[in-house]
Amino acid sequence: MRKTRVGLVGYGRFGRIHVKALSQIPNAELAAVCAGSERSFQEAKDELGVPVFLDYSRFLRDADIDSVDIVTPNYTHAKLAREALYAGKNVYLEKPIATSLEEARKIADAQTRSKKILQIGFENRYSSFWKTIKTILERGDIGVSVFGKIDSWRFPLRAGSQNWKYDRQKVGHQLLEEAIHYVDLANWLFDTKPLMVSGFIDDQESLTTGHLKNAFFIIEFEKQKKVLITDNLQGFGSDLSFTISGENGTMTGAVRSESDDSENPESYLKLRDRNDKTSTIDIRLSGQLADLTAAMADFVHAVQTEGEAHVTVEDGFASLAICEAALESMKSGRAERVSRLG
Repeated sequence: MRKTRVGLVGYGRFGRIHVKALSQIPNAELAAVCAGSERSFQEAKDELGVPVFLDYSRFLRDADIDSVDIVTPNYTHAKLAREALYAGKNVYLEKPIATSLEEARKIADAQTRSKKILQIGFENRYSSFWKTIKTILERGDIGVSVFGKIDSWRFPLRAGSQNWKYDRQKVGHQLLEEAIHYVDLANWLFDTKPLMVSGFIDDQESLTTGHLKNAFFIIEFEKQKKVLITDNLQGFGSDLSFTISGENGTMTGAVRSESDDSENPESYLKLRDRNDKTSTIDIRLSGQLADLTAAMADFVHAVQTEGEAHVTVEDGFASLAICEAALESMKSGRAERVSRLG
């Protein structure tokens, strides 16, 4: 079987991590790059040994690729993804799917019309830590889950090329950079429709600038399930903890490291099951690169088998819709309804 030929769009810090991930997937290869600046264009030419483009239209037309991997600033996602889909390419799109619900709907329409595979880059779903938690929930070890909490305390966001992550027009807002990962985990773990969001913030001025420092919000799902997400961007290192309570038990755990690039983060997972038995589960973690590699390998498998993406456009829309509802609630001071794709 011919290898899936992937064209990378964006050769910044995370684009380079994507190159490493692709190099570890036997049935895929990096076939071309579309760079966003003269500097990254020259760096890609010097470092990669594949055709490099600055013009995206020419990249889609002339590069020998069947799939596109989009790793660019948030505000570009919608346009680049739509053009790739309409050019007949499968797409791996880093989160968020877009910076507005209107643009997200356009991507969903393009995916439906093109009938190509579109996978959203929520690599945490492929982490052995979160996959173990999902398995425990599906087995019913703690009964039906009713409440969850995901608490992130970490260093401030990196600025990105030309400080785009601190530009309100380019990032959308910072919930879309960090908290959206935890929103997706909540959606995936609780597996019911989100209904309402109540959001709170310590600094109203940051709503204008988009530079959120301390924010938290409660997602209300169907069947009276609730998840509290807290996002602190004034810490140091990376500390992510969680608790999920079920009708007959509970589990809690954390992942800690000096950096989100750490290949060997510390973790623990404890469980009190429906039989009132308490246990500690040992999980070996490999870090962000391994999770990303697993996610992209899953995408490549879907491309080669003409299957379906496991992290869909619907998943991407739902996570964006919750973040948008959280931001609106922070502004209005009342609970806001979560928009639907359909």
